[in-house]
Amino acid sequence: MSLYSNIYFYGGGAWGQALAISLASIGHSSTLIVSDKSREQEINNHISKRFPEIQLSNLITASTENREELALSDLIFITTESKRVIKSIKEIVSFNDKANIVITSKGFADNSGTLFNQIIKEQFPSIKLSVLTGPTFADEIAKNQPAAAIVASEDLTNAKSICQLFHNSNLRLYPSNDIKGASIAGAVKNIIAIGAGIIHGLGLGDNAKAALITRGISETSSLIEKLGGNPQTAFGLAGIGDMSLTCSGPHSRNMSYGIEITKDINSKPRSLVEGLNAIEATINLSKKFDLELPIVFAISKYINKEANIEETIRKLFSRPIKNEFE
Repeated sequence: MSLYSNIYFYGGGAWGQALAISLASIGHSSTLIVSDKSREQEINNHISKRFPEIQLSNLITASTENREELALSDLIFITTESKRVIKSIKEIVSFNDKANIVITSKGFADNSGTLFNQIIKEQFPSIKLSVLTGPTFADEIAKNQPAAAIVASEDLTNAKSICQLFHNSNLRLYPSNDIKGASIAGAVKNIIAIGAGIIHGLGLGDNAKAALITRGISETSSLIEKLGGNPQTAFGLAGIGDMSLTCSGPHSRNMSYGIEITKDINSKPRSLVEGLNAIEATINLSKKFDLELPIVFAISKYINKEANIEETIRKLFSRPIKNEFE
């Protein structure tokens, strides 16, 4: 039997709906907190505009007005974009200051590179916090296709209980106690995905993309270690798993944006290109910890029109020779 009976999703977009669908497939009911009446009505009529081919289970409901119900919740998933996470937590805490919260957004809390768990630990110490991250496209989860990810928390027992909640669903979850590493990996992989889009858009080849991903994982591992996380997290589902998926094709918003800017460098970023939000934070962290991140810097320079691709490649290839794992 699950420990959780009052499950809420703060955010009724694709990811919130997909996770609710996964839970409903194994008999768990949940409520989506949404921002507009039309979406509330659609979901309560078992219709999803995000996944029009899927009829939503009657175990899934939506609400725009009953945020007070959050006081009774025993598990809340935040499924908004990263820039709205802290605002969402503040609203949740106004109703439930001991909430058990799972952040599914991938990014940093601000441009300095602060992690969500750092802010929550300082400002809301009574909250139980976990991060759900890994190689997961929402539409595939909603279609009941198999996937795996991790739940990271400083409280490993809490992480295990959330993994258990999804047991026997199409989403296989693994517990981790490295919330720092999981959070950093989830943010940096979006930057690398923009780079993969640039490589694809410029026709630089699969060899270049493989090198980008591999060295991107190396930089992620180094950053995790500098911030006190477990560098091995970069080589698991939260790191290389998610990065490989996000760099696999234009299905990824970040990679799609990278392709777009090779055609039009003045291309306006679409919503939820999380890699753009993460670049400045990652660069600021690298400077703070005196850490070289040449791939991240190269992507930033191309996006900001500070270097063309020929100059970028020349600088990367002219770097001093060193051992791969130094």
